[in-house]
Amino acid sequence: MAGALPGYESIRNLRSLRYIDLSHTGIRRLPDIICTLYNLETLLLAHCSSLIELPADMHKLINLRHVDISGTNIKDMPLRMGRLTNLRSLSTFVVGKSTGASIRELGELPNIMGKLSILKLHDGVDAEDALQANLKGKQYLKELTLKWRDDARICRDYHNDRDVLDKLQPPINLEKLTIEFYGRNRFPNWLGDSSFSCVQFMRLSHCSCLSLPSLGQLPTLKVLFIGGLNFLSTVSPRFYGDGDQPFQRLEKLAFVEMPEWEDWLPSGGQSPVFPRLEELVLKKCPKLRGNLPNHLPSLKKLSVSGCGVLHERATTTFNVELQHSVEELTLDGCPILLSLLGKEFLTSLQKLEIGNFVNIEGLLNKMVRDSNHLQMLSIWNCPSLMVFPSGRLPTALTSLHLQECPSLSSFPRDGLPTMLKLLEITNCRKLEFLAHEMIPKSAYLETLNISCSCDSLRSFPLGLFPQLRDLSIRSCVNLESLSFEAVDEKISHLKSLSVFGCKNLRSFPKQLHAFNDLRELRISALPNLESVAEEGLPLNLEVFEVCYCDKLKPSEKWGLEGSFIRQFSIGGRGSEDLFGTLLKDKRLPTTLNNLYIYGLPSLKSFDGKGLQHLTSLKRLQIHCCDNLEFLPKEGLPISLSFLSIERCSSLKKRYQNKRGDDWSKIAGIPCIQIDGKVMK
Repeated sequence: MAGALPGYESIRNLRSLRYIDLSHTGIRRLPDIICTLYNLETLLLAHCSSLIELPADMHKLINLRHVDISGTNIKDMPLRMGRLTNLRSLSTFVVGKSTGASIRELGELPNIMGKLSILKLHDGVDAEDALQANLKGKQYLKELTLKWRDDARICRDYHNDRDVLDKLQPPINLEKLTIEFYGRNRFPNWLGDSSFSCVQFMRLSHCSCLSLPSLGQLPTLKVLFIGGLNFLSTVSPRFYGDGDQPFQRLEKLAFVEMPEWEDWLPSGGQSPVFPRLEELVLKKCPKLRGNLPNHLPSLKKLSVSGCGVLHERATTTFNVELQHSVEELTLDGCPILLSLLGKEFLTSLQKLEIGNFVNIEGLLNKMVRDSNHLQMLSIWNCPSLMVFPSGRLPTALTSLHLQECPSLSSFPRDGLPTMLKLLEITNCRKLEFLAHEMIPKSAYLETLNISCSCDSLRSFPLGLFPQLRDLSIRSCVNLESLSFEAVDEKISHLKSLSVFGCKNLRSFPKQLHAFNDLRELRISALPNLESVAEEGLPLNLEVFEVCYCDKLKPSEKWGLEGSFIRQFSIGGRGSEDLFGTLLKDKRLPTTLNNLYIYGLPSLKSFDGKGLQHLTSLKRLQIHCCDNLEFLPKEGLPISLSFLSIERCSSLKKRYQNKRGDDWSKIAGIPCIQIDGKVMK
């Protein structure tokens, strides 16, 4: 039975079994016979995404104490769940509209502890059902999620939602509360009551409410996330509550995807608000004008994106606080905040991310002049940025990201900071790569990613970066070679090398075999590359990928059959002959664990004799080989434990019915997956 538990008939002999863990498997249903395991105490099914139902007689497992079905697609709970009175932990309860269990049955499970998620509350739940669930009496419950819908739509037609939520009041010692897709326009009065003295985390997501509850008096609240409230236009003084010193413990506050939110009104009181707030996130609030809080003495992280109409009056006093406390700042398309920063830079800043601005030269000038602590700088989608105006970057910088700056033509004239360890360049085609005389200043560079950038780069001087560990070059259209010019006797410490989509690349360093630290080599979409590793592959190479390299021919000097490679991928136009030669000559190494074959449209069959010596092969993936009609007649290595076939129509027709001689050749493989469907 597809998706069933292998060998399930033998379960009847395991009457003393107490623990079952099938988490992260492709099982679609549990056999009914599992309900005869009367001594079973623990049943773990977390992240079994194909699982859609539980056995109808599950109530017979009267000794069950722990059930985890989080991350499954179970439609509803079986009837009579309330009989499992020994349950101590139940990750999820899915409400049944007609055939499934009622939420009332939770009332018979008083000892539930830890986490509980109640889903599909829109399916026929009324206030009396909610009251009988008796969440308020579950004193050991620490984390609770209440969710009305399974998708991102918000419906305001659930007329009894407020009554239901009112009766789903949790115990006062709850620590984390999440409410999602609640359909009424007001939250119940208990939400925000100061008697909930243990709540540290709260999430209100995709609810239809027109106002926020009074959350300011929750004495231990540390993290508050509010998102997707599409009808909220004002955060009023009610948000802070009636007592003194609102939000005294709050450390992180996030407002996300609030399309109608316009005003953030102050509390109106004299007591300080948010005295311990360390992180503030405002994201996708396109109508927000003000006012931002004017006194945040503990703020360390600020992220503002998609809030393009914030006005200067709303942020002036706010900016004073930033100058002395903020260590991490993200600004995406908020010109007013950027202009305020240009007046006086943040002296304590360590991380700065800025994007979608027309003019940032003034800010960059002040950044270099005033910031002695900046370690990470990310700039994206700034089309008018042509040069770094100050001629240099902060000396403490260790990470630099440049993306979508099409006019940027050069690095600072003083080169890159000597302590820089990571450099990423994306879609900056006019940018001139580092001149040779600047490279020695980048002696500590460990990670370099160049993508669709530096069109003038023709040869990459690999040997001049002695500490470089990870190098990725993508779509550098004029790159012709990777050169290795070793300084003295230094050999590169490179561990990962990826080169994709460089149509003019013709050669790799002949000394590639000497890169003893290289573990991963990936080359793809290099139509003019004729040779690689002419003197052999690196001794310690573990991952080798060759794709869409039309002219590349296998070389005996690769020494592939004697290597220690564990993962080999091959595919793309022109790779059929290369793959055929490797199989015919039995050049694949015996250490291989994972073989991935994809994108070979003209491949109709392949020689299984070239696989039989692969005694360590565990995983075989064959994808996008539409004309491949047969798997090898010799069979596949007996060590194989996983076979995946994706988008191979001929193979799918031959094997999906699980009958005949063809199926018998692969039936011994423990796990077979065809187009994402687990066959066994």
